[in-house]
Amino acid sequence: MVQSDILGNIKRLRKERGLSQSDMAEALHIALKTYQNIEGGVTRIDIDRLEQIAGVLETGFSELLGNGEVKVHIDRFINEEKELYHKIILDKEAYIAQLEDSVRFYREILRENIAL
Repeated sequence: MVQSDILGNIKRLRKERGLSQSDMAEALHIALKTYQNIEGGVTRIDIDRLEQIAGVLETGFSELLGNGEVKVHIDRFINEEKELYHKIILDKEAYIAQLEDSVRFYREILRENIAL
């Protein structure tokens, strides 16, 4: 998976530069636990954060992404993000439709009770 490769490169580069996770968190102005979650793959890393990490590690995207296949990795990464957001939107739309059905149902019950 692309994300795990990127996170492995980040960890490797961090260690090569003699930086701890605490050093990274401080340089990124985030809590240590937040950085640990990023590097551990618990929190998905976005392009902006990846750019910040590259800056702290004084490297470019190509080294973070590995093997010089920058465009391929970025395209895959972007597609994964698009799929995730698409799923979130579909889930949200389904939830809204369900709520609208519930509102119609309860309005009908109220109308029936008022008519009595």
